[in-house]
Amino acid sequence: MKLIISSLTLLLSALPLLAGPGTTGYELFRVDGFARSASLAGSVIARGGDLSSLRTNPAGLALIERKTASAGFTKHVLDINQGTLAYATRFRERTVLALALDYLNYGSFDRADENGQLNGEFGASDFQMTAAAAQKMTDVLRLGGALKYQYRDIDGISASAVAIDAGAQYETGFNNWSVGGAVKNLGAATSSFLSEKDDLPTSYELGLAAPLEHLPVFFSVAGAYTSAEGIEARGGLEISFSPYVAARLGYSTVGIDQRTGLSSDALAGFSGGLGLKWNRLALDYALTSHGEIGLLNRFTLASAL
Repeated sequence: MKLIISSLTLLLSALPLLAGPGTTGYELFRVDGFARSASLAGSVIARGGDLSSLRTNPAGLALIERKTASAGFTKHVLDINQGTLAYATRFRERTVLALALDYLNYGSFDRADENGQLNGEFGASDFQMTAAAAQKMTDVLRLGGALKYQYRDIDGISASAVAIDAGAQYETGFNNWSVGGAVKNLGAATSSFLSEKDDLPTSYELGLAAPLEHLPVFFSVAGAYTSAEGIEARGGLEISFSPYVAARLGYSTVGIDQRTGLSSDALAGFSGGLGLKWNRLALDYALTSHGEIGLLNRFTLASAL
């Protein structure tokens, strides 16, 4: 049994289809359960206004104007599925509080002993809780932070970790440009599957966001250094056709590491999506390419309350 658990620990800690190739564990800390930010390749470090800021930069939560709830679903390959529930509410005039629950199910595996004899099946899953707060310090400066706890289970054997995110956003006053920075997944494992605790995928990120003059287009760029991949660049475009419809396109250089030389790798790292709004409802969809690994579909339904 220890052999089976050890092998699965390596598998679940380095699944490249979730967030790119890496050597750290606790990938759910990095998996984006929000379709809007995923379609923009995680480049919106300097923007906010919806619950996807829980993933990109907690400071952006300060721009949420009213109570909002969302539910998201991500269909991965290999029968891996993820769900995200999130909620935010204003607290006094300048502060927003938010909560989120993430669940990742890896499906079923054959159970075998040290001799390779099969003995039924077992499952593996991750569960994460997030509590966040953001505040408008001034009309141009926003700060935010999040506390995250992740619990992982393989056939009743568990591991856990605690991490924090911290971020800031600043309105420059130049043509509506804004800049932002965040430190994410700074923490440590509190328990392990076996004797050695996995490192967390800590990242340090900077971003810029700006509208294109006289066009309904917003672009965002970001640079990041992560303990898993090293230096990464991201970019995104959001085009608003009307107050009700928006199209999005993004790219991350993580796609370079996902290429294996096959024709299906041509779009590795690219993402795209669509956003629809009607009254208080918003539906977002994202399609992200991971080359030969496959395509990931994300859906998020949000509502102002």
